[in-house]
Amino acid sequence: MGILSDFEDRVATGIEGLFAGAFRSPVQPAEIAKALARAADDERAVGVNAVYAPNSFTVALSAEDSRKLGTFKTVLAGELATYLVDHAREQHYLLTSRPVVTFVAHTDLKLGRFRVSAALTDATSPAGSPMDLPADPDTYAPAPFRTASPPSEVAVLTFAGSGRRVPLDTYELIVGRNPECAICLDDANVSRRHAAFIRIDDDWAVTDLGSTNGTRVNGNEVRRARLHDGDVVEIGLTRLTFHEPGR
Repeated sequence: MGILSDFEDRVATGIEGLFAGAFRSPVQPAEIAKALARAADDERAVGVNAVYAPNSFTVALSAEDSRKLGTFKTVLAGELATYLVDHAREQHYLLTSRPVVTFVAHTDLKLGRFRVSAALTDATSPAGSPMDLPADPDTYAPAPFRTASPPSEVAVLTFAGSGRRVPLDTYELIVGRNPECAICLDDANVSRRHAAFIRIDDDWAVTDLGSTNGTRVNGNEVRRARLHDGDVVEIGLTRLTFHEPGR
């Protein structure tokens, strides 16, 4: 399956068909994805030993299209960010950070029309850092995309009941029903890409990826939450306990 088809499949099934009611205008997710990929190609930067992909993208919509999408913009932005990561890998581009996709409304655009732009920003600067919660609720910035080796001591997740242990030995770990997820859960209550455990500096956080049934930490539903030793994360019927390194 091509990355665009995979993207369309995630959008169609990841939120159990809710997008069907949102996209009543001519603006379609696949068209936005293709436009963003073209913008990434156009704005790529050629270095001495690598070609760098943009990591900051803006999608301008008409005010009416923006209103129709509503809160779905956050979910769509997350799926578009994943699509752009896949596109960069397919084209052998280097990403200095995970792409950030932002939706804005422009009064000069008519219903069904949109514009995209792309830029390569400094992911290490405070203003452009994707590691903090975005101020704009329509911006999805889940985790830094890094190639450095993880630390020797790692945090661990343990499954309630079985005691199974999963080391957090990477900078992002996806949980969901999709077999390609790092933790695949065979549970109808779990979305295909449900949540992500992400490394933020020396800490860890869990981020809900627009799941249907939500993600809970210590019984409270969260969009994103920093984790502390002993915190219990509930994804569907599965309870995962977070253990800090060395605990």
